[in-house]
Amino acid sequence: MRTISILFCAFVLPLSVKSQDHQNQSITSGKIIYQEKTKLEFRLEGDAAQFADQMPREQISAKILYFNPEYSLYATGENPSGNDMMNMKSHGEGISIRMINDGEKDLIYYDIKNSKKTEQKEFMTRKFLVDEQPVSAEWKITGNFRAISGYNCQEALLQDTSKKVSAWFTTLIPVSSGPAGFGGLPGMILQLEINNGKKVITATTIDPTLSDPTLITKPREGKKVTAEEFRKIVDEKRKEMGEENGQGDNHVVIKIRN
Repeated sequence: MRTISILFCAFVLPLSVKSQDHQNQSITSGKIIYQEKTKLEFRLEGDAAQFADQMPREQISAKILYFNPEYSLYATGENPSGNDMMNMKSHGEGISIRMINDGEKDLIYYDIKNSKKTEQKEFMTRKFLVDEQPVSAEWKITGNFRAISGYNCQEALLQDTSKKVSAWFTTLIPVSSGPAGFGGLPGMILQLEINNGKKVITATTIDPTLSDPTLITKPREGKKVTAEEFRKIVDEKRKEMGEENGQGDNHVVIKIRN
C-alpha cells in the first residue's frame, strides 16, 4: 500500500476597522464554537487521476473564540471527523491518502481596542509569530438580516480587498471581534462567507461565560516574522515541494512517482 500525504494550507488574511459605540451590553465575554467549512478542489495527475471522484469536496473543522471586551483568542477546537484518513483501492492496489491541515494549531490573538493581531502559525512543524499592524478598511452594512444560532444578525461587506468577504454580526454581543481575526464591526461576527462561499465559518454554540480568563493569552512561541516574510517562507516551500502550479489556497496538485 502506498501512502500519499496531502498538505492543505488555508491562510486567511483578515482586515479590521474601527469599532462603533455599543448600546446593548447583554454579553461581553464568553466563548463561541465555530464550524469552519472549506471547499476543496484537486487536480490529480498520473496514477492518482483515477481517484478524483473519491476525493473529499470539503473540509470541516471546529474552532473556538474566547473573548472579553478588550481581547479575543481564536483557537482550534475538537475535529468533528476525528481524522482525515481515506483508503482507496483500484485494480487490487490500495492507496491511503491523508489530509493534513498545516494551520490546524494556529492561534489568532486580537487586541480589539488597537485593532492589532498576533498570529501563532505552524508550518512544516515550525512555529512563527506574525504581528500585524492595524489595517484601515471599510465595512458596508447592507441592511440584510439573518438569524444565526438564535441571534438576529446584520450583514456587512468588506470593501477594498482582494477577497470577497461577507460578515453577519450581532449587536446583542457588543464585542468588536469574530472568527479568524476578523473584527471592527459594532458587534460579534457569528458568520463569515469568503469568496462566494468557498470558506464559510458559522457559530454553532454561544456560551456567555468565560470560566478561565487566562485562556485569552497572547501567544509567544515561534520565530517573529512579518506577514510578508511568512508568506514568502510558505511560497518558497511550496515551490520546493513541486506545488508551484497550484492556484489559490484550496488547490492541491498530487503527483505519484514510482
